[in-house]
Amino acid sequence: MSLAGPESPRPALEKIDRVESFKKKLRNSFTRRNRRSSSKVMSGEIEDVRNADDLKAVDEFRQALVLEELLPEKHDDYHMLLRFLRARKFDIEKSKQMWSDMLKWRKEFGADTIIEVSIHKC
Repeated sequence: MSLAGPESPRPALEKIDRVESFKKKLRNSFTRRNRRSSSKVMSGEIEDVRNADDLKAVDEFRQALVLEELLPEKHDDYHMLLRFLRARKFDIEKSKQMWSDMLKWRKEFGADTIIEVSIHKC
C-alpha cells in the first residue's frame, strides 16, 4: 500500500506547506525591508579637522573673491571654498573663474530664490 498515490492527502499537504512557506518568506521580506529603511539615525559629532595648508589657501582664495566682490555672505563657507580650490588643483585664478561661473549660473537659473518663491506660494 503506497501513500504517495492520487488518493493520498500527502501531495495536498505538501502544496499547503509550500504555500505557507512562501507566505512566511514574503511576510519576512517586508519586515526586513522596513527595518532597513528605518528613520532612526545614529547621532554623533563630526570633528572638523583643517589642514594648515588648506586654511592658508582658502584664506587667500577668500581674500581674492572679496577684492572682486564675488563672495556673497551666504556662500562664504570654508568647505565650499576648499571644494572649488581642490577642483582646480589650488590654482586661485582658475578657482576664481569657476566660482564666478557658479555665481552667474545661480543668478541665471534663480537657484538662490527657489526657497523664497516656494514660501510665498504657500
